[in-house]
Amino acid sequence: MRLALGTVQFGLDYGISNRTGEVQDQELDAILVLARKLGVNTLDTAQAYGKAEARLGMCNTADFQVITKLSPNIDAADLTPSLEASLQRLARPSVEGLLLHRSQDASPALFERLADLQHQGKVGKVGVSVYTPEELTRWLEQGYPLELVQLPANLLDQRFLRTGWLDRLQAMGCEIHVRSLFLQGLLLMPPTLRPPYFDAFSEPLSRLDGWQPHLSLLHKALALIPALPQVSRFVVGVCHAHELAAIASAYAHLHPAQDAELATLACDEPALINPAMWRTS
Repeated sequence: MRLALGTVQFGLDYGISNRTGEVQDQELDAILVLARKLGVNTLDTAQAYGKAEARLGMCNTADFQVITKLSPNIDAADLTPSLEASLQRLARPSVEGLLLHRSQDASPALFERLADLQHQGKVGKVGVSVYTPEELTRWLEQGYPLELVQLPANLLDQRFLRTGWLDRLQAMGCEIHVRSLFLQGLLLMPPTLRPPYFDAFSEPLSRLDGWQPHLSLLHKALALIPALPQVSRFVVGVCHAHELAAIASAYAHLHPAQDAELATLACDEPALINPAMWRTS
């Protein structure tokens, strides 16, 4: 199973298509129970996801692999106590992966401490969450270790695929996790429900709307997965167990697309493919 469970909705009211807010306790339990049944064995979380780590720690998640991200602006002096606080919240002795939430926080001193934590068995793979291919270029130029990377990819945002980075990372032995497969839920919204902000992007969104019209929005969004064999995990966030069930069902019946087809949907407009730039309220 290449799906991983994102947990930002466990700690924050997150997502452009989220109408129910932070996931409630009973629903969180149901999501985790279903994840186990489906074979989803990886949880993606972060110190910046509100109460997500603490809520996971109140559940029995010992049978899951956990990847967490350090707080933005972390420095070497704060690294060890910051990780210890995460482990305490998560009620775990270690995490399988630890990422910098921002590549610009990297420093030689920080990675010295990360190596110590790995030696102590508190951290598995180390790496970074990135937003652009240029960040990876700078990262490797600076000589920082890269055992695990999380990056965005979806039908509109194909930058890491088109620039060859996925093949390069795989050749390096780096594990790749993809987030933003649904572009914060935008790709699962019917055109009539999109906020007015997206009217400015009618051309790329119209191409997307007209592509494979016989498929559901969910099946369309997941069609990118077969084109990315280099990726180990695709992180998906849900607010309800039935949403995870629907994703898993569609995942089991993927509709692969030709690379040439997918290329026609790609968009390089940052104001569309980078949710941090959206102005929807």
